Amino acid sequence: MEKLAEYLDLDGAADHLRQLAAQLGVTEFARVRNLDYIFSPAALYPLAPRVRPPLKRIAAFVTDMDGTSTTTEPLALHALEYMIRRCTGRLTNAEWSGLDPKLDYPHVIGNSNFRHTEFLVERYREHLDHDAFRRAFLEAVCWTLAVMDDPQRRRDVMRNARNCGLAALLEDAEFKRLVAGETVTIENAGKQVVPFVRRYGDAFHYDHLGELVAAALDIYYMRYHSILRLIEQGRGDQLSRELLGESGRRLIEPMPGYEVFLPLVKGWLGPEIDGLYENLRDEFLRNASGDYPPTALDVARPRLVRLAEHFQRNPARLALVTASIGYEAHASMKEVIAVACERIRDWPIASEHRDRVAEYLSDYSAAFDSFINAADASEHRLKPHPDLYSLALRQMSIPKDEYCFCVGLEDTEPGIIALRTAGIGCAVALPNRDTSRQDYSAATIVIKDGLPELILIHNLLLNDET
Repeated sequence: MEKLAEYLDLDGAADHLRQLAAQLGVTEFARVRNLDYIFSPAALYPLAPRVRPPLKRIAAFVTDMDGTSTTTEPLALHALEYMIRRCTGRLTNAEWSGLDPKLDYPHVIGNSNFRHTEFLVERYREHLDHDAFRRAFLEAVCWTLAVMDDPQRRRDVMRNARNCGLAALLEDAEFKRLVAGETVTIENAGKQVVPFVRRYGDAFHYDHLGELVAAALDIYYMRYHSILRLIEQGRGDQLSRELLGESGRRLIEPMPGYEVFLPLVKGWLGPEIDGLYENLRDEFLRNASGDYPPTALDVARPRLVRLAEHFQRNPARLALVTASIGYEAHASMKEVIAVACERIRDWPIASEHRDRVAEYLSDYSAAFDSFINAADASEHRLKPHPDLYSLALRQMSIPKDEYCFCVGLEDTEPGIIALRTAGIGCAVALPNRDTSRQDYSAATIVIKDGLPELILIHNLLLNDET
């Protein structure tokens, strides 16, 4: 049996690396920066050899959530911007124009929330306002303990409060009565916490970057989770008008083509998919970056039917993988699947086919063979580390020699790196408006126009002869 560990000097480590590359057939490595509190500043990973499409068969699709399956990325960006506004006291656009799409977005999409916050706190640290920051943090502690049922969130916010000198606040009888009641809301939490800021605010401190980031992150979660709760209460349209400036658009909905992609790869659609061709084509043409005359896509119509019939005979396993925490993942996907079911009821196909697909989706979590979120790994092992995708492959019972028949879908550079370090050589980049500035050089293929292009133009990367 091979020893658990082998101790190498520098030359031995270099030799081992070359042997490992030869054994795995890899020619590329990724050096991934670790979080500040990890002893080693970086990890070195071999990247799975690129598997070029078309594939002879597809065993599984492994997909990201935010920005690939769902439209939740703008919501996360809004919450991050809110966090920095509260930490700096610059609440209006006149005081600060907000996150910079060119300088900030590439660093705050696709990693762990801790890493996103770490970047922003360091970038805007000279603007931190201690009084504004401590008030916002105490507000986040109060709101989280009063409103959130998630045990991990409650545990984390109490630990962060103690680390920042607020242990006495958590033992205050009046504070305990406040958070145990039902009077705290996102609208009044700031007012409710005022007496506790006066009483305990002077004790608030952060001794190192990790404590600062953790406290700021609680402010981010307060904003993000309060919006998710309002959506669950049916106030999504109101929030869309307030946050997006648009009416009639859902704040959280499937990415274009997702409500067709999911039942297609699961084998729930057959020849009846022909009735969906024009809808899918029109959705593709609305946002296409290239010039595609509608007639040029007509060759895709019979191929789409063959694709659906193939997956009827050979359903692919499907994993949803996200670096969001459990509450965010389940709240978002519950809304996404609800919207998808509404759209499915309007599909121009026979009612029995619509009802069948809607029934399969009625339990959103059962639609996935693996559903992995940040709670399944430590924060320092999220994307671009391989752990989340490795867990998904294990849960789907995919053996290593089948990794070459798996397709990974991601919209960010960290996600693409995570796919390939997990052994998925067919790593597909699906850029969107918020991620288009990311570096996709590690991707096997870049699909600029999303899932509709992947389905209609690229046949889901499956060899049509198959």
